[in-house]
Amino acid sequence: MQMTPGQLSVRLSVILAVIFMAFLLIGGPADAESPAPPAAEYVVASGDTLWAIASEITPEGEDVRVAIAAIREASGLTSSSLQVGQILLIPGG
Repeated sequence: MQMTPGQLSVRLSVILAVIFMAFLLIGGPADAESPAPPAAEYVVASGDTLWAIASEITPEGEDVRVAIAAIREASGLTSSSLQVGQILLIPGG
């Protein structure tokens, strides 16, 4: 039994529609990004280091350098030097 070009076109369209719908259902609402939690402020005290501050917020087994980079970016730091009284922004805090 041979299909006509019209029948082939209809079947192909149905298959593509089913695949498209499957992708829509699988994707779900994951496309909507939730806003990042607000940053907490931290006032630098005498003897504080960026490493020590980041170590306090880094979950065990994770890289402290990731937290340092996040603090530097959120706080607009261009170096790791801190000044007493300086306010740091701690992302997600």
